[in-house]
Amino acid sequence: MTDGAELCEELPWDSAFFGVSIARARTSSLNESSCSAMLEWCSSRRIDCLYFLCPLDEAATQRLLGDRAFQLVGVKVTLSRPAGADSGHLSGKFRPATVDDIPQLRAIALTSHRDTRFHVDGNFDPARCDELYATWIEKSVNGFATHVIVADRDGAAVGYISLHVDAPAGTARIGLFAVDERWRGHGIGRGLLRYAAQMLLGQGVGDTSVVTAGRNTGAMKLYKSAGFHTTDVSLWYHRWFHDRSR
Repeated sequence: MTDGAELCEELPWDSAFFGVSIARARTSSLNESSCSAMLEWCSSRRIDCLYFLCPLDEAATQRLLGDRAFQLVGVKVTLSRPAGADSGHLSGKFRPATVDDIPQLRAIALTSHRDTRFHVDGNFDPARCDELYATWIEKSVNGFATHVIVADRDGAAVGYISLHVDAPAGTARIGLFAVDERWRGHGIGRGLLRYAAQMLLGQGVGDTSVVTAGRNTGAMKLYKSAGFHTTDVSLWYHRWFHDRSR
């Protein structure tokens, strides 16, 4: 029988943040034997929640997950664009984030990332789901990301984009991207994407990738208008091992 320890790993940071024991699957494909081993491993370690990311074309695994009480909580869409794909005119002020921007960036993050699988799940505290992204953008400014760029209007940050550059590979990925809800519809999101593209091009960076939730149709539309194309679609499942509603 397959060893469950080969199929799963515990996630200490997620567990500490949400206050429940969390693990994720290391595999993306299952059969009856490996699924049983995975669930037994979780039970033996008193795991509360297991994340599983399944390719869109793994129909047999998806059926098995449904039979074993996994909940489909999100569609993970990966998009990519080549260097120089968005080199139009920039309007407005964009600059690197500073630590002085953190309170405003946290405020934006607290209300801007509610299309994610954590909110959809329904078993996580909504306030902690919001705080996850506020913590993420704060850590990004403090060095977790290679760059955090903000849109500045009248001296205040009204949007952000964080970038992680893999210098040896000459690629980058977008971590977090949001605009203050009071400033949406003014071209700020497109401006941040364009500024990032031009900055990365100047640094010799090639392709840039981003992951977003399939239900975030506004972001999907914006990314595609900025030269991104879909490169992968996968499905997020969560499996809880006790009833969180009680």
